[in-house]
Amino acid sequence: MRKPRILLINPPTWNVYAPHLAVPLLAAVMRRHGWHVSSLDLSIEQTDWLLSAEGLEALLPLAEGRMGDMASEERRAQEEILAVFGDTVSRIDGARAVLKSRDVLTDPLSFADAATVVRNGLACVSASFPGLNFDLRGNFSCFSHRRSESVLEAARSADRNVYGWALERRPIPDLENSDLAVVGISVSADTQLIAALTTARHVKRRRPDVHVVMGGNLTTRMVSRWKEEHPFFEYVDSFVSYEGEDALPALCDRVTGADDRAVPGLLERDGRGGLLRTPAAMVDVSDLPTPDFDGLPLDAYFAPGPVLPLQASRSCAWDCAFCSIPFASNKFRIRRAEQVVHDMTALAAKHGSDTFMFVDEIMTLTSLRGVSRHLIDGGHSLFWYGETRFSKGLDAELAKALRDSGCRRLDLGLESYNQRVLDLMRKGTKVADIEPSLQSLLGNKVPVHLFCMTGFPGETEEEALRTQEFAAQTLHRSTEEFGVPYSTAANGPFILDVLSPVGERPDLFGVELLPPGEGEDLAFDVDYTVAEGLTQEEVVRLTSSGPGAGAGAAFHQGTWIGDAEEWSFLWAMAEAELPARRVTAPAAPCHDVDPETMVRLADGVRSRTSVTGRGRLLHVPSSDALLSVPQEWHPLLDGRFHAVADLWENSASPGSAATTLLRLVAHGAVTLEPAGAPGVRRHLWYAAHLHEVTDSRADGSCLLTSPETGNRVRVSAAGRLLWLLAAGGTTASELATRSRLREEQLHALLRDLIRHHVIAAAALDPELLGLPRPTAVAQRVP
Repeated sequence: MRKPRILLINPPTWNVYAPHLAVPLLAAVMRRHGWHVSSLDLSIEQTDWLLSAEGLEALLPLAEGRMGDMASEERRAQEEILAVFGDTVSRIDGARAVLKSRDVLTDPLSFADAATVVRNGLACVSASFPGLNFDLRGNFSCFSHRRSESVLEAARSADRNVYGWALERRPIPDLENSDLAVVGISVSADTQLIAALTTARHVKRRRPDVHVVMGGNLTTRMVSRWKEEHPFFEYVDSFVSYEGEDALPALCDRVTGADDRAVPGLLERDGRGGLLRTPAAMVDVSDLPTPDFDGLPLDAYFAPGPVLPLQASRSCAWDCAFCSIPFASNKFRIRRAEQVVHDMTALAAKHGSDTFMFVDEIMTLTSLRGVSRHLIDGGHSLFWYGETRFSKGLDAELAKALRDSGCRRLDLGLESYNQRVLDLMRKGTKVADIEPSLQSLLGNKVPVHLFCMTGFPGETEEEALRTQEFAAQTLHRSTEEFGVPYSTAANGPFILDVLSPVGERPDLFGVELLPPGEGEDLAFDVDYTVAEGLTQEEVVRLTSSGPGAGAGAAFHQGTWIGDAEEWSFLWAMAEAELPARRVTAPAAPCHDVDPETMVRLADGVRSRTSVTGRGRLLHVPSSDALLSVPQEWHPLLDGRFHAVADLWENSASPGSAATTLLRLVAHGAVTLEPAGAPGVRRHLWYAAHLHEVTDSRADGSCLLTSPETGNRVRVSAAGRLLWLLAAGGTTASELATRSRLREEQLHALLRDLIRHHVIAAAALDPELLGLPRPTAVAQRVP
């Protein structure tokens, strides 16, 4: 008899740069048992649609409709996002195609442009729902994943929940299959919980006869707390704790009446308000089949690949005090290296992919040596990366084998560069082994990623800063000393997980746990106080990346796509030039402008009336800039050429008109066509761009952040002075007099400030400035 069908779903938001391993592993197991399986990575399917012209066009009315209910500050930010909506809709499909092509790995300009469009698309999605911050790693909204009540409210609120809204417009097609008997939803992280319950409700509303089961790491952690029937059972029939490879076949057989054997790790209702639990069992990872990615859209992920995930081991062999991974992963087990390499070669042949990532919590030296040796001995041309820890065995011999076998990135849990702190963490690593390991890896051209942690209980500020400085020096050395520009580092705050050793025995670590907020029954991380060392507030200060973009620059927020480890790995594999983090317009040349010079909007520039009614917002795609211009410049918006003198007529002053024109020119918002008679003497004019001063230092230097482009540049005290002096427009001689800088130093600083779009320069006819015509030869732009 033909077995019924099972649907396996990975809900949003999980990694959209590559497939998640859970569904392909379970699909392979179920197909081995003779089941007909459909696999759905709803995380990439929904994200790919939302970030498409079709999806964004559907969202635009929602974003526009929210304007009326907003406070003035919120409306300003929303207005700026709406100003980029049209350009984003027109370019988003092309941008996604660029990011999915291998050609982009060697085209940094195309990558930066495409990544900027996608980043703006994320802001457009975010602007369409209240409280939503939509990015490519995890989303936050007006609903809390820390409260069961809020999760259920989200699942029922398609008008305020982006996942429910998307499912209403793009229902899951497999639900129409009458043979469908079981839907399995894998929930690995709290970023997926709201989407998972929303998906479960979607299934139950359309197919109440289908059995919905939920599993995964977060599920295991979540159901461990339940003492009685939970409200989530409204949409989920059963839950599986720990591993699913043995549990899911048993559950499906029981649901369909084929067998009634015990289901390892099963949690279900007892019909009287209580729960029935079955003990979990540990899976033999050496007996698992090759993951099966059939049915997943391998060409849809936001990185050229596909970069396919694999496991060489499961769980972790160590017991670090800050980590809760062992809680939901059973004991550490290792898969034979020959099996791992067989999986790699089989998948490469089937899918045409030569790139892999190991998602092991830790690749031991045994795994690293074995996988490297079998890849080298087999003559395979494959590329891969994984995660390990510092140790004496991570030497030059192993590093060479890693490089020769195709390893192009190795993630390392540095955590701290202080032995005292490492010992407090029960990390089991020695500071003395860190430098030799890095020397071996970088010396053999294997890029590294350093995971750093600030604020483990008892750590001092001096120790935290030592780690940060070491990480920064390592990245500098990687590029300058070893010629490896692909190394990266991340520094995050210590998060107190209640299921970690610190959370279970806080008294041993000088910690007092603070209770979570009211109703936060799903909170696994909590606030705390410490007997000594850095406080939580001090940790936030030390790990903050600094002030964000200025108020009203909301569309510049969000994750830069290149921060994904898949991209760092792929660039290293291709030995490619790394792209800039943002699209930046080239420095504008010094234009000669007289009253008859013609000016028009550049191609692609779009405008929107300001909510104040006193100005216009221009979005400039070539520099991803948002410029605010006075309402009196509205004639320029018809797309035709206008004489500069005509635009000057209604301006408040010649100076303000000149400043506006220079900003537009410098950002690429307009094009100029000279029309005046030759030989007209001109007056040199400098004007400052809009910037906000942050991170001022004792030496007078500061960070200047443009709210129009999001770009940041650090300037010296002298550069800051020139920027201030140029705010209303001035000449080189006036700058020299007021700054008292030597001519050579002045000209060098001006060139640098112009190059970074801090100031703009033009040779303006004196008539435009209301000045008498000079009798001497006009000054030249330095």
